[in-house]
Amino acid sequence: MNYDASVNYGSSAQTSTRAKRIGATLLGGMLGMTCYYLPISKDTFVNTAFSVTRKNAENDIKILTQAAEEIHKNKLSDENRIFLRRLGVAETLDAIGDKCKALRESVTDSDTVKALKKRFADNFKKYRKDASLMDTVAAKAMSTIKWNGFKWGMGIGAVLGAALSLVATRDN
Repeated sequence: MNYDASVNYGSSAQTSTRAKRIGATLLGGMLGMTCYYLPISKDTFVNTAFSVTRKNAENDIKILTQAAEEIHKNKLSDENRIFLRRLGVAETLDAIGDKCKALRESVTDSDTVKALKKRFADNFKKYRKDASLMDTVAAKAMSTIKWNGFKWGMGIGAVLGAALSLVATRDN
């Protein structure tokens, strides 16, 4: 058989271009990950901490509702019995209803919400200086903010890296 040596059977130029694009995308994503270390503003912290508090209250209400259903059927599980004891709630429907109402008001009453947000704002400086002083809500809020920055930074960096690699490797 006679092969033409002048024909390029491989796609090394295309592979090289693809490798550069992938590399630029990964590099952009890795550079964007540094957004994890960006400073956190007080307002962002306060709003995120309140969101964590509201989510915790909603989860507690959900479990309390489940416990109330179990009490109504006279089949309270050990897990829900322990949960009720942890919250200091008697194993009665009235006590559970009162606790659900109190939890709902703790995240919907304007005066209570304002006081809660003020407490988060007042302690923000202390939390930033020493992580060991944080309670679970503050720690979860800081972690959420940092990881959101990490994910957004990685995504935006990857998109910018991919766009720049397309422009740089474009055939003229």
